[in-house]
Formats: sequence, C-alpha cells, structure tokens
Amino acid sequence: MNYSFLTPDLSDKRIISAAEYLAKKGYTRVNNAENADFVLLGVNPKSEYLNYDVPIYAGNVSADNVYDYTKREDFAIKNAYLTAEGALSLAINESDISLINSEILICGFGRIGKALHRYLSTFSRNITVCSRSSDSKALANSLGAKTVDFTALKEKNSFDYIFNTVPHPVFNKEELTATKNEALIIDLASFPGGVDIHFAKHNNTRLITARGLPSEYSAKSAGRILGETVDNMIREVIV
Repeated sequence: MNYSFLTPDLSDKRIISAAEYLAKKGYTRVNNAENADFVLLGVNPKSEYLNYDVPIYAGNVSADNVYDYTKREDFAIKNAYLTAEGALSLAINESDISLINSEILICGFGRIGKALHRYLSTFSRNITVCSRSSDSKALANSLGAKTVDFTALKEKNSFDYIFNTVPHPVFNKEELTATKNEALIIDLASFPGGVDIHFAKHNNTRLITARGLPSEYSAKSAGRILGETVDNMIREVIV
C-alpha cells in the first residue's frame, strides 16, 4: 500500500503498535504532515492534533475530516474480546474466590457481554445473563446461560462475580444491598458506568471501575487491531 502517514502523538502504546502494523503492510511513516496522506491518532486525542488538512483516523471523535475507527463493527468486536480478557485478569487477581464453578452474573449481552460469556463459560456453568432484549436472552439460553430481567437484581442473590457492561444506572441501593458481601463487581461500562459508586462505598461493596482495559492489558494487540481497522477502512475506499 503506497500511502504515507504521520503519528504526531506517540504517548499511546497502541499507536506505536498500529504504526508498526501499517508499516509491515506497506505504508510509509513520515515525520511531517506535508508528506503524509493521512494522520493516525489514538482514542480521545487532544484537540491540538485535529488541525491537519489531510484525512485523520482517530477514535471517539466527531469532526470534519476525521474518520472514527471506533464506530466500526470489526474494531468493536475485536476490542470487546480484549476488554473481556482484561476483565478476567482483574477478576482472578482481585478476588480470592476461584472462577471455577463460581456464580457469575453478566449484565448486558452486547459485544463485551458475549465475549465475557465465551471466556467465562470455560470456568463455570453457573452463568446468568441479565438483559432486556428477548433476542439476547434467547441467545444466552442457547449458549447454556440462565437469564433474568433487571428487576430480579433487587432480589437477594449469591453471585460471586458481577460483570456490568450497561452504561447507565443498573446497580443502585436496592441492587447493591441484594448482593452478598464477598461479591466482586467489575464495571466495564463507559462513563458514567452502571454502579452507584457512592452507595457502593457506603455499603462496602467490592467494586472495580474498569475502563480502557485493552490499552492497559493488551496495548500491542489493541494497536494491531487499530492498524487492521484503519487498513480496512482505506482499502474499502480505494477499491
């Protein structure tokens, strides 16, 4: 691929990995915008990096001349598995209860919820999925999981691990009071998350707010996914 690109911000390890991937695919990395066909930026880049006249590939940005790779389904699916992998690492390291045969709740059954189930089902068959969608429930049931509605979270439960992926209030006073003291809640949802942090602290709930896990646990792999996505975006335009 005879295209050149600029990476003005190298504070993100994912961008370094993405640049290496693109270089292997035939792209040329340059040091100034005058010689660049496009600019490669990370997720939520600083506004000072968005003032180039060439196309900009960045994440979580809505602006003229910017192509947001995070809106791509291929990026989101691959990234979901890295998020799930990071969540498992957190669960194993932050709890003294084995995942094996544990009672596990997954709230939300989108990309990350599905990825979590795929990994967690190798440890336990005691997995419950909480979702409003009848389609998601049907899929979860077909995969061997039990399913509940969100109203059921207010009832006393025995979950050892709770993974939340829903980005709006799910675990408030009633829901947190219903969880057992030893339960570990890992909130993977984007801001503002799905857990009442203040009541969780008051209730001595074991809560971990975990965002950006791919960059924290798998930066090199996350960067490769980013590079693959940008490469796909460019190839789709020129074909």
